[in-house]
Amino acid sequence: MNIYAVSNIKELIKDNPYVGRGIIIGKTSDGKKAAFAYFIMGRSENSRNRVFTFKDNVLYTEPFDASKVQDPSLIIYAAV
Repeated sequence: MNIYAVSNIKELIKDNPYVGRGIIIGKTSDGKKAAFAYFIMGRSENSRNRVFTFKDNVLYTEPFDASKVQDPSLIIYAAV
């Protein structure tokens, strides 16, 4: 693995229908600032029913529609 390689995320995941979750770290196109992205996917309806919220410097997942939650332990947590 070359940690200095520049990769195109679209190319890396194009043949994978379920990439799960991941973290992308890099620099802005001008090379002056750091860039960070965190993503999640869900297979089940319960897992797809979540959004990110930012509270007290912590990124959380929360249900988009609380009435559709089947098992909160699987979708509500401190993500980053």
